[in-house]
Amino acid sequence: MPSTAQTGAAAGPDIGQASRETRERVATACAVLFRLGLTDYLGHPSMRVPGTEYVAIKPRHSEAIRAMGSIQPDEVAVIDLDGKLVAGTHHPPGERFIHTGIYRARPDVSAVVHTHQSLATIFGVVQKEILPILHVEAPLVARGIPTYPSPELIEDAERGAAVAAALGDYDLCHLQGHGIVTVAKTVEEATIAAIHLERLARANYMAAQIGGTPRVIPTDEIERLHAPMVGYKVRWAYYTSLVEDRTLPANW
Repeated sequence: MPSTAQTGAAAGPDIGQASRETRERVATACAVLFRLGLTDYLGHPSMRVPGTEYVAIKPRHSEAIRAMGSIQPDEVAVIDLDGKLVAGTHHPPGERFIHTGIYRARPDVSAVVHTHQSLATIFGVVQKEILPILHVEAPLVARGIPTYPSPELIEDAERGAAVAAALGDYDLCHLQGHGIVTVAKTVEEATIAAIHLERLARANYMAAQIGGTPRVIPTDEIERLHAPMVGYKVRWAYYTSLVEDRTLPANW
């Protein structure tokens, strides 16, 4: 078994049941993102540990931490808002500052997801707008998507703060030439936002291939659509079922 020195284990505070439950939720988010092909071994979801100043986050990839679909709750790292490991036996990701920067700037945000999902990322590269053309997903991009205009890795607090500034009060952001970020009150909602963003990017791409001008759902219709939609827990139950039963087709 790897030693503490090898894994970066921290003899931090006992943060109890809240930490265990949060780590389980982050591990499930990792599995869902992997099952749907939005991540491989790169990318990371995180969530604040309720009642603390700590964050549970997918650990850094290594020879031990491989595909995101295999991450176990006890492998999830817990860090403070300076990015320092306080609990867990594996190092946090180098780009943990995406998360800590956003959490410092946005007290309303309790979860962050960063992925390199292909289509949404390419839309950011070519600076082409992802239009609200699907009813379920339209509210996510009704205001557009801000952009952090650099492919550089976010490996320090200064760049993390710059990403948070680019995000502003939005719920998602392009990291141009790099990936995307989504934020929400729960890791489940932030994960669903990443899924919905890729669905919209795919729909926009397909519409462009077919030709013609897609009908963009106007703001007043989006507002009316938003109210009667099912809650995120219904959608999450479907996505977790894909993890629980791998014989099911990963339709999303």
